[in-house]
Amino acid sequence: MRRVHLEAAEDHVQRLARESDPLGAIKELIWNALDADATRVDVVLHRSPLGAVERVTVRDDGTGIAPEALAAAFDRIGGSWKKWTSGTLLRQRTLHGSKGQGRLRAYALGDHIRWTTVADGTGGRSRTEVSAHAGARNDFLIADSEPTQAATGTLVEAWGKQSPRLDRLPLRANHRRLTTELAPYLTAYPGITVVYDGVPVDPGTSVARTAVYPLTFTTVAGTAEEARLKVIEWSTAVERELHLCDGNGMPVASIDIGIRAPGFEFTAYVLWPAMGDHMGDVYLGGGHDSDVTALVAAARERLREHFRGRADDRRRELVQRWRSEGSYPYADDAGPRLERETFDLVAAAVHRHIPRRANQRRATLALLRDALRSRPDRLTDLLGTVFNLSADDRGQLERILGDADRSWLIRASTTVAERLEAIAELRRLTAGGADLERLSAVLSEQTWVFGERHGLLAGDRALDAVLDRHAGPDLLLARARREHERHQHLVVTGTEGAADGKDLDRLVAYAEAVAGDAHYRGLRVDWDVWLVAGRLPTTDPHRPAGCLVDRDDGSSHLRVWARTWSDVLLECTDRVRFFERSVTDGAAAHERR
Repeated sequence: MRRVHLEAAEDHVQRLARESDPLGAIKELIWNALDADATRVDVVLHRSPLGAVERVTVRDDGTGIAPEALAAAFDRIGGSWKKWTSGTLLRQRTLHGSKGQGRLRAYALGDHIRWTTVADGTGGRSRTEVSAHAGARNDFLIADSEPTQAATGTLVEAWGKQSPRLDRLPLRANHRRLTTELAPYLTAYPGITVVYDGVPVDPGTSVARTAVYPLTFTTVAGTAEEARLKVIEWSTAVERELHLCDGNGMPVASIDIGIRAPGFEFTAYVLWPAMGDHMGDVYLGGGHDSDVTALVAAARERLREHFRGRADDRRRELVQRWRSEGSYPYADDAGPRLERETFDLVAAAVHRHIPRRANQRRATLALLRDALRSRPDRLTDLLGTVFNLSADDRGQLERILGDADRSWLIRASTTVAERLEAIAELRRLTAGGADLERLSAVLSEQTWVFGERHGLLAGDRALDAVLDRHAGPDLLLARARREHERHQHLVVTGTEGAADGKDLDRLVAYAEAVAGDAHYRGLRVDWDVWLVAGRLPTTDPHRPAGCLVDRDDGSSHLRVWARTWSDVLLECTDRVRFFERSVTDGAAAHERR
């Protein structure tokens, strides 16, 4: 047995071990195995009876370390043989490491470390053990080599360390992190198997989509450089990272992704042949002007373009699927265009929370449409509460719905659509003789038909009681509103067919009796009393169309109207169409912004 001493300050060795990152240590050991031409790497997490991780082993079937190379492998930092070759020794695969620091990372997994390696050397195939302990980090004990006929490869064992970080290694999230980092390599070399805690690391089982884009960026020196951006979208949740890779796709560093793409699980890889020579720029960070920061900025902008396009694709796919199954709440592009487009954006943003059962999905999408129509400005809070949305999903909805002009246009478009539908219903009810009972039900929700100032009127028990005391034409509608010290009343009566002069006289007498009722004595009241019929005699040409009485005595203002259904609905249609043109112009201007 011989002792090899690492010529480096112990605190420097401890910093290189990065003991707070055990998963990073496992990654380094896997890469060391792959750089040794391994075709299979098994990472085993050994648990105690209570479930704590008490030992970690990494076994590979690579070429191992020959006895004559062991001393050089453990007595220095740097100087790795990998610096002097362009690929692995047997298979000429792309190399990952070249700094000779990987063996130190094992201290993040245990206080006791043992390497057992089988390799072909000058004296034939032999088996050798190397051991180390955290109490003397710079010393490695190399046992005498023994001849063997076993297959080549290396087993790394680490134990004797109690740490909550080790107990988190079995989490599925760590398996996903390994998958995202190894994906380019395992895709390039499909004959390799990596197993982590009993589960194969197989990008093919969870890769949903892959895209590669050319990148052009300008260096600090002003020259144009070429690189590539690879985007992998996953079918499972992953840690979003932007991996900075060499030209062969080997990661040399990872940084924050730096963009928003709600609803997508992805990893991005920037491939640049010179990346390894600019690691100092990576560690200086994004606030430092460098070739790497310029490249990262170009990559992030291309990522934004990619996911804008993907969001459009996903929205179209969802809408088409909902249409095919009958869940989409708009038939044949019915409804205002801006409302439908906003609905598509919102529904796509929360599609992961929409029920999978067809009948539940249909109901949910219909409720979502109704909520958008009624209060688009409050929809983010509503959906956030109902679906327990993430911060990313909320942010996306706020960007969609936070535009005050968009919210107003949606409400206005909805109002136009609802009013045109109400007018169409009223036309059906009054064609060939009015259905007074059905008319009363429809008009109770559509008081704006008799003028926009009546749109906020509501039922009033006192008014109902007064009308009950006075006999008059068939009552269709009675609504009231109080504003400051003045009351506003609307009373609508109707007849199924034509009305004659006597009917008009009775209407005026009825209106005067109601307006003069003792209940309203001393109050300031505006009265609008209507008779609507199929046909009417000619009224006074010197008054507004259909106005029989217009009298204001200072406290009570009485207006009595007699109009045909066709005239009332024609005026309503003109008002709504005028408003519709304003909304359409506003929506067009909004789209141009």
